[in-house]
Amino acid sequence: MADQSHRFSPAIHAYILLVAVCGGVVVAESFLQLSQQVPEYRSQWLALVALTVVSGLLPVTLPTVNATSSISETFVIAGTLLFGRAGGTALVLLDALFISIYLSWSRGLRWQQIVFNLAAPPLSIWIAATLAQVEPLFQTSPEFNALFIVKLTAFSSLYFLLNTWMLAIALAMQQRVPARSIWWSHFRELMVNYAAGGSIAALLVYNTREIRPEVIFAIVPLLVVLFLTYQWSNKKVEVERERNAELNRVFLSTIEALALAIDAKDQVTHGHIRRVQRYTMALAEALGVRDPKQLDAIRAAALLHDTGKLAVPEYILNKPGPLTPSEFERMKIHASVGADILKSIEFPYPVEPIVRHHHENWDGSGYPAGLKGQEIPLGARILAVVDCYDALTSDRPYRPRFSREHAEQVLRERRGSWYDPWVVDCFLRILDDLERLDSEDPNLSEQQTGTGMVPSQLEAISNTTAEEREFSELRRELPLANDMTEGAEVLLRHLRRVVPTATIVLYVPSIETNELVSLVLSGAAQDKFDGLRIPIGERVSGWVFAHKQPVINSNAALELGPVARTLATPLRYALAVPVIKDQATIAVVACYGSEPFDNDHRRVIESSATLFAEAVAVPAPRRAPHLKHPHRRAKRVH
Repeated sequence: MADQSHRFSPAIHAYILLVAVCGGVVVAESFLQLSQQVPEYRSQWLALVALTVVSGLLPVTLPTVNATSSISETFVIAGTLLFGRAGGTALVLLDALFISIYLSWSRGLRWQQIVFNLAAPPLSIWIAATLAQVEPLFQTSPEFNALFIVKLTAFSSLYFLLNTWMLAIALAMQQRVPARSIWWSHFRELMVNYAAGGSIAALLVYNTREIRPEVIFAIVPLLVVLFLTYQWSNKKVEVERERNAELNRVFLSTIEALALAIDAKDQVTHGHIRRVQRYTMALAEALGVRDPKQLDAIRAAALLHDTGKLAVPEYILNKPGPLTPSEFERMKIHASVGADILKSIEFPYPVEPIVRHHHENWDGSGYPAGLKGQEIPLGARILAVVDCYDALTSDRPYRPRFSREHAEQVLRERRGSWYDPWVVDCFLRILDDLERLDSEDPNLSEQQTGTGMVPSQLEAISNTTAEEREFSELRRELPLANDMTEGAEVLLRHLRRVVPTATIVLYVPSIETNELVSLVLSGAAQDKFDGLRIPIGERVSGWVFAHKQPVINSNAALELGPVARTLATPLRYALAVPVIKDQATIAVVACYGSEPFDNDHRRVIESSATLFAEAVAVPAPRRAPHLKHPHRRAKRVH
C-alpha cells in the first residue's frame, strides 16, 4: 500500500492495528517454529531468502492504486512448499520488509503503510497455508498427483484472495469507495501472476526437495518472461488509462465551455453555474464521495443542470414578480427537458438522473417524478442544496439577494422536508471554509478557466445578450412614448445599460438660433450642460448634425471646453451619432467618457437611434417649447 493522497481515518487506524496484531502473532509463531527445524536445511533456507529479496526488488506498480506486485511470490510459495507455513510467513515478511524500505526511499511511506505492508502478507500466507493444509516437503514425500495439484491450487488461490482483499479493504477505507470496486478493477487479474508463481514454484522444489542452481537457471527465463509480460501489460493499461483520462478532461472541458457560454447569456444568474460547480464538488468530497465516476457525474451535472431552461421563455425566467401557476408549470419542465437532452449523450457516468431529479424534495413533494428520501440520487440531493443556497444569495428579478444568515435559516427550515438533512448539515458545516477560500481568491471566477475561455470571451456573450434585451425593450417602449422627450428618456435609459459612458445627451436643433441644445441628459456633471449651445456645423455634435456622419473618440474638450478635464470624472472622449429620419437629421446622441469607446458602442447607438427615429413623432419646430426657449433647462434622466 503506497497511496498517500488521503488522510487516515480512525476506522482505517483500527483496521491496520487489527491486521498488525494478528500479523505479529503469526510472525512470532513462525520464527519460533523455524528456529527448531533441522540445521541441515539452512543453506536451502538462505538461498530462498536471497532469491526472494532480489526478485522482490523488481516491483511492478499497479495502475491507479499505487500498490505493487512482483515475481517474488514464486519463491515465497516455493518456501511454503519446502518449509510449510512458517517458512512462507518468514519469507514474505522479509520480502515485504525490503520492498517497504525500497518504497520509503523512492516514494516515501507513512508509518501506517509500513506497518500494514509488514503485517498483511504474512497473515495472508499463514491463513492460506493453514486452510490448504500445506505440509513441508522435506518432512513428507507426497506424490505429484491430483491431490497435490488441488492443494497447491487452493493454497495459491487463498493466498491471492486474502492478500489482495486485505489491501483492497485498506484502500477502500482510505479512499472511501467500495472495496469490491477496487478489487475488481485492480486486483482480479493478479490471479494469473499467483497461478504462474505457484506452478513455477512446484517445478522448482517438488522433485529435488531443494534449491538447485541448475534448476534456478532453467526457470529464470520463465520468471523474466512473467515479469516483462506483467510489466508490459501494466504499462499498456496505464497508457490506456491516461488516454481515457485525457479524453474525459477534453469531454468535461467541452461541457464546461458550453455551460459557461449558456450561463454568460443569462444577465440574471450570470456566474451561477461556476459557483454551483465549485460548491457542489466541495460538498461531495466533504460527504465522502470518492468514486471517480460519481464525482465526474456530479461535476458535469453541476455544469449542465440548467440546460433545460433553454425551453423556458425569457419573460418567465426574468419575470420581476411571482410566477402564476401556469408559468410555474412551464418552468418545471426545464429539469425533464435538460435531462432528455443529456440522455442523448452517451456519458460514461450517470449525469442524466442527477439533472432530472435535482428539484425532487426529500418528502416527495418535488418534481418531476415525486421521488423522496433515498430514492433521489445522491448527486441530485447535493446539487439541490447548493443550487438553493446560490439562488438565495444572488440577486433575482423578483427579489434582492439574501444575507448568508437568512439563506442558512431557509435551508434549516427546509431540512428534512425539501432537502436531505445529512447533506444540509454537512453544507452548513463547511460553509465557512468555502467562503474563506472565496475571500482568499476573490477573482477566481474571473480568471481563465480550464476550458481555455477567458473572461473577455464570456463578457462578449454577456454583452450580446444584454444588447438583445435592451433592443427588445426599446422596440416595446419607444412606441408608447407620448412625445419626443419621453422617447429620449427611454432611449438614454437603455443606452446607459450597454454603453460605458459617464454622460449621455440627446441634442435637438433650435431653428431660431441655428444651434443644438440638450433635450434630455443622463449621467455625471449634468449642471455643466445647462445652457450649453453648440452651433450647428461646429464642435463635435454640431459637425455630426450638419454632416450626418458619426464621430468616435474625439476630444471631449472640443465639445465642452477645458472644463471637461477638471470634472470629478474627467471627460476625455466623445462619441456622437446623428439621428436621421426621412433623410434629415433630427437630433444627435452624444456620449462622453474617461475611457475610449469602440466600434461596438457606435453600432449600438446607431441602431438605437434608428429605432428612436422610426418610433417617435418629431414635433414641428415652432411648436417645440425647447426651440422657442433654447435656454430652458434640459430634462434629466436619473
